[in-house]
Amino acid sequence: MKLYTADEMSRADGGAQDLGIPGGVLMERAGVAMAEEIMTRYQARRILVVCGGGNNGGDGFVIARELQGAGIRVCVVATKDEYSGDPATNLGVLRNLLVPVDGPECFGGLLDGADLVVDALLGTGFSGEVREKEARLIRQINDSPAVVVAVDVPSGVDGSTGEVAGEAVRADLTVCAHAAKVGCVISPGREHAGETVVVEIGIPPEADVEPSVSWTGRDTLSGLVPRTQEPAHKYSAGAVMVVAGSRAMTGAAIMSVRGAERAGCGITFLATSAGAAPAVDIALTETIVYGVEEDSSGGMSADSAGEILGHSERATALVIGPGIGSGDEGRRLIEALLAGTDVPVLLDADAVTSLAGTHVLAGRDAPTVVTPHAGELGRLLGSGAAEVSARRLASARGAARDNGCCVLLKGSDTLVVEGGRAAVNSTGSVALATAGTGDVLSGVIGALLSRGMEPFEAARTGAWVHGRAAELWLEETVWPAESLVATDLLDYLPPAMGELL
Repeated sequence: MKLYTADEMSRADGGAQDLGIPGGVLMERAGVAMAEEIMTRYQARRILVVCGGGNNGGDGFVIARELQGAGIRVCVVATKDEYSGDPATNLGVLRNLLVPVDGPECFGGLLDGADLVVDALLGTGFSGEVREKEARLIRQINDSPAVVVAVDVPSGVDGSTGEVAGEAVRADLTVCAHAAKVGCVISPGREHAGETVVVEIGIPPEADVEPSVSWTGRDTLSGLVPRTQEPAHKYSAGAVMVVAGSRAMTGAAIMSVRGAERAGCGITFLATSAGAAPAVDIALTETIVYGVEEDSSGGMSADSAGEILGHSERATALVIGPGIGSGDEGRRLIEALLAGTDVPVLLDADAVTSLAGTHVLAGRDAPTVVTPHAGELGRLLGSGAAEVSARRLASARGAARDNGCCVLLKGSDTLVVEGGRAAVNSTGSVALATAGTGDVLSGVIGALLSRGMEPFEAARTGAWVHGRAAELWLEETVWPAESLVATDLLDYLPPAMGELL
């Protein structure tokens, strides 16, 4: 699936017109295709189309005309007194066909009798907070029991970022012209868009532009995962040193290592606190486990850094953080480990929290991936989880820029950002919202780093495989999503990986 920001969509539209395709033709094709999508999915008897002042409203006029022509009872609310250009042309056609067109003052009464509402109010180019005039209409739409279909992007959602500053339509379906809009797949806009589908409107490939945000689907990852070649030995498939766990958190270490093993790592090492090592060693049959000096709380001591680095001399990547605890001791340990190695490093969980307020990441030259959730990234940025959740793409980009690393921001719309590149993951479900799944993800990405993948590709591949494993578990067990536990993913990582090979 192709993702476009508002500017990218505008440039593609303009490119098509430069090639000689009139804007009115593109509007016609968009409205016709969207009307067909609505009629295919819903058996609505009375549809209300609310049209704003721009091209989004023009699309709505075409949709209304097509629905009326199919025998559906249609009413239209136009929020402007005067229209120009292609929207004015299509509004004139509606009036010639005697389709009822009313002003906003009639909206409430018309809404009461509708079983489906088409939101063509604000469109892709909107950003910021909705004015009260439109906000009042949006509140009424959201309070209605009618099905809601949004044109291109739900009104009130920033089509380029997914940010929602005020009122925003909550749609059941969003139909996008030519490309899905970034704001429909990144939270919080994602939750407002409902299901997102794309219809073609006749923009030729020659008019397309390079998107700034990509959609991580199976086809974009095919062939990227390195294969082990003959002559082969265990180190030729990658060697990961996982630094994880404590006396109170042995499971995090186990799940991270198991994730790395199932993602194809040739050999795994684990450094954990001395008190946790015996139990972990029993669970991890194939792993070389080192119990290192621990502090009074049962976590690894900062003084163990030299020992860990000595054990990791043959490792081609490090995974640091799951279950190690935070605080000054953890921070000093992580700083020493980062200073002592130049192999790729993945930092997760407590490792990300421990580096909040420091410049350690920004000063590191070697490849680094951090995999926070919103709360951890908020601590790293000094902004808080709520701010990150409200501005996910901007927050991930800011953290990647300021720290010179690859950021994987976990969530239903897992984002991967490095430099000027950004990607949205396409797999996964609410089943992954359970303890330990992030530890498994860390191991998967660590394995891919150890096998030679560069950070951005390793992170987005790992996110896709991790989410796909959850999907395969759901498909095979047919159990409720809430029943998944993190270790369930391990048996489904190999078939998920296999889909990319």
